[in-house]
Amino acid sequence: MGNFPKLNFNYWLLMVLCTTMGELVGNLLSRNFQLGYTQGAVLDICIFGAVIFLVIALKLKNEIYYWTLILMGNIGGTNLADWVTLEPLESDKKWGLLKPLELGTKFGSLVVMGTLITILLTRFFVTKRGKAARNISSEVLYWVAILLSSTFGTTSGDFITNDTPMGAFGGSIFLLLLLLFVFFAFRFKKLNYPSAYWSALVLIHPVGATIGNYISKPIGLNLGNIYTNVAMAVLFSMIYYADSRLVSTSQLASQIDSTKN
Repeated sequence: MGNFPKLNFNYWLLMVLCTTMGELVGNLLSRNFQLGYTQGAVLDICIFGAVIFLVIALKLKNEIYYWTLILMGNIGGTNLADWVTLEPLESDKKWGLLKPLELGTKFGSLVVMGTLITILLTRFFVTKRGKAARNISSEVLYWVAILLSSTFGTTSGDFITNDTPMGAFGGSIFLLLLLLFVFFAFRFKKLNYPSAYWSALVLIHPVGATIGNYISKPIGLNLGNIYTNVAMAVLFSMIYYADSRLVSTSQLASQIDSTKN
């Protein structure tokens, strides 16, 4: 499973949808199902880690596994972000030292971003080691970075939505403009591939969080977590299916051309 998928429009659109669904499912588990932030985060991260182990150990390379991990990382990141920033729910109080940190969205975002930068730097230096260790360690650190970028997306998205004049809608527009800046910087070779990928990924997650807030909460369309999630899942499936058909058609055309030659 490649660490840097192709930067095309459908990939980033699917990433936004996964981020939005992760935000909504995370809220559904911790609040609607009353698991709390601590239990939700612990459960999601344990499942996320177990699936990463299976994917790496069994060398699974199907795109379905990739997107499953992306979605699970976003769900875990949402609960982890709430655990870092928010006051404990009633079900969190029994966890003692593991109850939510209550750092707030501003300071919590800075802490998560600092941790993410540390992981990315570690991953950079790990790539200089032997091949076997490099491949496995790089893969694990990639998914840890995905989890933390999702966590940052929720903390920063909530900060933009609740603590700035931009709100959910204005914040989404602002972040999308920053994404366009990254795209053009990459297009005109001002950013290399890894830098463009991680810059876009870090921005994509708060975009998903602010979009999720706008669609599901009273500050926007107020459709609720369940209905919004169903709509996002249907849209994701349609785009994924269309993209898969497009790839299959392209591969078939290439095979026909090679046969003719």
